Amino acid sequence: MKAVIVEEIGKAVLKEMPLADPGFEEVKVRIAYCGVGAFDPFIITGEIALPLPWRLGYQASGIIEELGPGALARGLKVGDRVALDQYRYCGSCYNCMHDRETFCERRDYPYGYLDQMMAEYIVVHQRQAWKLPDSISLEEATLTENIGACLPAMDLAPPKMGDSILVIGSGTCGSIIVQLAKLQGAKDLTVVEPVSFKRDLALKLGAKHVIDPKNQDWVAEALKISPRGFDRVIEASGYSEMLPQCIDLVAQCGKIVLFGVYPDNPKLDYDVHKIWFKEASIHGVFGQSNLFPRAVDMLESLDLKSMMDGPTFPLEDFMKAIEAHKTGQYARVLVKCT
Repeated sequence: MKAVIVEEIGKAVLKEMPLADPGFEEVKVRIAYCGVGAFDPFIITGEIALPLPWRLGYQASGIIEELGPGALARGLKVGDRVALDQYRYCGSCYNCMHDRETFCERRDYPYGYLDQMMAEYIVVHQRQAWKLPDSISLEEATLTENIGACLPAMDLAPPKMGDSILVIGSGTCGSIIVQLAKLQGAKDLTVVEPVSFKRDLALKLGAKHVIDPKNQDWVAEALKISPRGFDRVIEASGYSEMLPQCIDLVAQCGKIVLFGVYPDNPKLDYDVHKIWFKEASIHGVFGQSNLFPRAVDMLESLDLKSMMDGPTFPLEDFMKAIEAHKTGQYARVLVKCT
């Protein structure tokens, strides 16, 4: 079967790879679609350093073609349409036993973030394949991983109903965070986003206000909307130049959530008193391992169709999909794998 492999920094290729038979509790899935994720371009460039060769793809859906003899616990069967979780945790280490599966201590194959889903097939543990509601298309199902990744933006700094929320960046995950914040009863839900159509999409998905940081003094505009600052400031753009202003915009006793991917690994340089006198806090977000079941349960509660705005490329044109994603002009770009 064919899979996309990053062989060396700056070089990704479509390559013929062996496919193992499913083990006792594993399933073989024919991958239908794989979304281009935020990490994928940075893995190719080496800005996110991973051991090479690395198989790309971590936001995928497909159809089960074969089950191992012990893959019985989930009620899965051949022909089921499934969303795929790229993360496999052991369930037995200290972190797994204390509800911190995202930080599973096993990193030896097949555990950890395996990706490998920008390919024709994959074999995964039954726990990584989640049957889809009939109303959700295979294309929309590629957003399941994104939803799981966005849930900690709410869970780790849970807002109260009526709290004011500012979301910086309205890409794929930012668009989902907007919807989750709306469901949480956010007041003055405001999105900062430089791309016009993404601002329009944010309004459609539930934002009350949008700000263009390229053509407006976005900090001043945000403070006009919520003069005391925002109870939650969620930085989802991944642009490090947006970080210092988060501290100016967070309200007293508010929380800043650092959600974005920052390939430049910026250093935070700020006046500690701005945090201390506000009794504000800063919270990082990483991973979604044990949240995939909830993400599947959320699929029908979110407007996913409005996010499916980008092109779909065949597997052999995966680099065109990567380049289309990098333009920032789409909420979703897909690779059709089979």
